[in-house]
Amino acid sequence: MKLEETISSILPASDAVLEAIGLEFHSVTLPRNELIFPMGTVAKHIFYIEKGLARMFYYNDAGKDITYEFFPEGNFAAPSESFLEQKPSPYSIELLEDSELRYVSQDGLNRLLDHFPELEKIKSHILAHFLFQANRRIVALQFQNAQQRYETLENTQGNIIQRAPLGHIASYLGITQETLSRIRGRK
Repeated sequence: MKLEETISSILPASDAVLEAIGLEFHSVTLPRNELIFPMGTVAKHIFYIEKGLARMFYYNDAGKDITYEFFPEGNFAAPSESFLEQKPSPYSIELLEDSELRYVSQDGLNRLLDHFPELEKIKSHILAHFLFQANRRIVALQFQNAQQRYETLENTQGNIIQRAPLGHIASYLGITQETLSRIRGRK
């Protein structure tokens, strides 16, 4: 889904707003396995996935990478706390497919917000989405068993199951690949 379509679905946007967004958001096509955000750095950009799939991950104390979130097309991707607070993030964001992205710097986003205050609604929508995703993940890990977590993923982001490597799905669900295989075998 194109950025302008997403913006227009949230907020009736004037031609002037869409033109300004087109000037501030830059396009890039990147290959699978590209890191668009490396851990330990400060998020200077927020990305919008027009085509492709990304994941945000971190390394646990044992050095194993753990998928924290998936970002399919039509989603904004950034370690939000790093972008908002301008502090280094423990997360990395990696592309799982060849992807077409749009990105804006924090300065560019602030220019848009200064000139078009109605875009605060878009910013609020993005932040609410990040918050809801994090809350859904916490609830799933605390209150659902492995089968229920898999079903929640299937019901909320079913296309991820066909697109992401099983190891990333298993780490996102907080289970082993063997457990994931057993769950999938029951379906």
